[in-house]
Amino acid sequence: MSWMDRPLRKFSEKEQDTWRMLYERQTPLRSQQIHPLFERGLDLLGFSPNQIPDLEETNQKLSRLTGFRGVVVDGLEGHEGFYTLLSQRQFPIGDFIRDQQDLNYTPAPDVFHDLYGHIPFYTDPLYADACQDIGQRVLKYRGQSKIIQQWERFFWFTFEFALIRRPEGLRIFGAGIASSYGECAYALDPIHGPEKVPFDIEAIRNQEFRIDQMQKKLFVLDSEAQLYSSMDSFERGLNKER
Repeated sequence: MSWMDRPLRKFSEKEQDTWRMLYERQTPLRSQQIHPLFERGLDLLGFSPNQIPDLEETNQKLSRLTGFRGVVVDGLEGHEGFYTLLSQRQFPIGDFIRDQQDLNYTPAPDVFHDLYGHIPFYTDPLYADACQDIGQRVLKYRGQSKIIQQWERFFWFTFEFALIRRPEGLRIFGAGIASSYGECAYALDPIHGPEKVPFDIEAIRNQEFRIDQMQKKLFVLDSEAQLYSSMDSFERGLNKER
């Protein structure tokens, strides 16, 4: 486990420009693509394209809202470290930003993926509580790889990559999509995008995924409450298979 209670490093001017480029190309379509709580979170945290946010200032705002905070990590967290952080109302923040030569790709979650893509969702109390809840649930099954795998599929196809029905149309709910310009467009494409299927915890339990390509199948929530209230049922199904 590699998280540290320290500030983000000082980023160069070129790296600040990378943040700006990434942020500005997401802005025009954001309200048409992503659940409104994301835009609200950006506003509450005072994020802008001007510079990579100061993590200490962000944590002060976020902590007042929901008790969550970002924690600097070195590299990609393993499942136990990641869910331990969630259980403690913390979220890992990568201490680097992708290269300008390939804005669409990062070998591990970078500061834009984590700060811009994930942290705004954690300004919502119900979302934050649900993420802490799943972290606490997963940790009960340490060493039980088959059950952990099912929890990882659940988190992947919901908090990371779910879509959601809204009065204004289909929107992105998964934070793993929100930071990617290409993935946002692809996820909502009605013709060339992924297969979109109704939210189903049993289907999710058995649905494999890959992290190195755009998703071929996405699950569609009817509401946030549908997700938050599903974890008891999901866990009961796990217990039957122990």
